[in-house]
Amino acid sequence: MRNVVPLSEADRSHYGRELDPRSRVALIMANVERLAEEASCAAAGAEDLADLVRGIISARAARRRFFGDELFADPAWDILLELYTFRSSQQRTSVSKLCLAAGVPTTTALRWIEKLHSDGLVEREPDPLDGRRVWISLSERGYEAMTSYLEAIGENRG
Repeated sequence: MRNVVPLSEADRSHYGRELDPRSRVALIMANVERLAEEASCAAAGAEDLADLVRGIISARAARRRFFGDELFADPAWDILLELYTFRSSQQRTSVSKLCLAAGVPTTTALRWIEKLHSDGLVEREPDPLDGRRVWISLSERGYEAMTSYLEAIGENRG
């Protein structure tokens, strides 16, 4: 936790004596408020990135309507975008649901999922309740790469 001042350090450096219980509570509350504000800013930033991804997905769908699927086919990118939105909304997805969301044929999606998995960008997890289903998600590396990219293009937008 950054920006949190331990009470003993605050006692010595700011007050030079032991704090009374009310002062200790006030200091704790100030730290809690500061942490809540930081968490709120981080959540807002994550929501901004999720909105950015939804905008990208929407623009890609509009482009497909005007130019067709073949001219700008980029299945790996479509898969990564969809996986980012699933993670942003704290949902997991199966291969079949991901194919539908990304608008990618199953055989194409499976090839790209394998490539993204071998590159360490996505994770696959068999469903213990249904042996036919596999859950797909961004790996931590994939999530960090997507977030860094989105932050970079988000800065260039504004």
